[in-house]
Amino acid sequence: MQTNSRNILLDILKVIAALFVIGTHCGFLFEYSEVASQVVTNGVFRIAVPFFFCVNGFFLYDVFKNDRIKIWLKRVGILYLIWMLIFSYFWVYLNDFELLKAISTLTFGFNHLWYLAALFPGGLVLYQFRNASNTILIISTFALFLIGIIIQYVGQLHVFTEQTRVDKLMNYPPLHRNFLSFALPLLSIGYVIRRANFHTKLSKQFVRSILIISLTLLVAENLITYYFITGEAILNTYISYLFLAPALLIAAFTFKIKSNLNSKLLSSYSIALYLIHPLIIILITSFFKLESTPLTFVTILLSGIVSYLLILLNKKLKYIL
Repeated sequence: MQTNSRNILLDILKVIAALFVIGTHCGFLFEYSEVASQVVTNGVFRIAVPFFFCVNGFFLYDVFKNDRIKIWLKRVGILYLIWMLIFSYFWVYLNDFELLKAISTLTFGFNHLWYLAALFPGGLVLYQFRNASNTILIISTFALFLIGIIIQYVGQLHVFTEQTRVDKLMNYPPLHRNFLSFALPLLSIGYVIRRANFHTKLSKQFVRSILIISLTLLVAENLITYYFITGEAILNTYISYLFLAPALLIAAFTFKIKSNLNSKLLSSYSIALYLIHPLIIILITSFFKLESTPLTFVTILLSGIVSYLLILLNKKLKYIL
């Protein structure tokens, strides 16, 4: 007899988002069409991390309300340190060791671990402003996010070409893709959605419309920047993230998929897939030469197997997921 059937759409979307990240890092579709890869891989797929931040902000409401911020910070901090240690060979030993570069990597995160490096201080800052009004949080969100986008464009357009050091700094991803101008705004949106219960107040038709409009905006923004602004440059931030990421979060509660599947297991898979896939990519490309799309599917397959093993291991060791 089936009991405790619950909506698992959010957990399914988290797993799909993790697969999007894998597709992005593998360059999905690139060998078939540069434009298709630009729109899908460097555009749509990149909504994954903004969506993750929104989801975290949503659940931070309960963390703050129940005064569990120290527990949350401990979990994120330990998770970050463990995975930085797991990947330490690649950022400490593989390249010529430079103290300043190592300190920078430890601060801002190696490769995909920048997400955890930004999540920790982003959540801490949001906690300090948890009692601010929704209006202030939303206005601050747009202001901070816009600052990050401006810095990104200044770098990509090489406004300071003659000032080499300044130009290099402007093109340094952590300068705009960080806890303040990226993580905090998206965390704040998720937090406001939960505090104001927006996820329970909107009709299906309205949410469906917002999803279509925001996705269209992302594709349009992606193509405009590709053809008319940056050329071949790959951007980390699009203004449309501020609309599509929360729309996906709200949609997860508006459109329901009822199931007895273990929600926690699905959530663990999304985390494991995100954390382990770069190592899988490195191992595959060290022994085989695969084009982008086959590499994507092989990475998903092997990452899925290793993720299952990590989930089993996490039951005994804890903190690795």
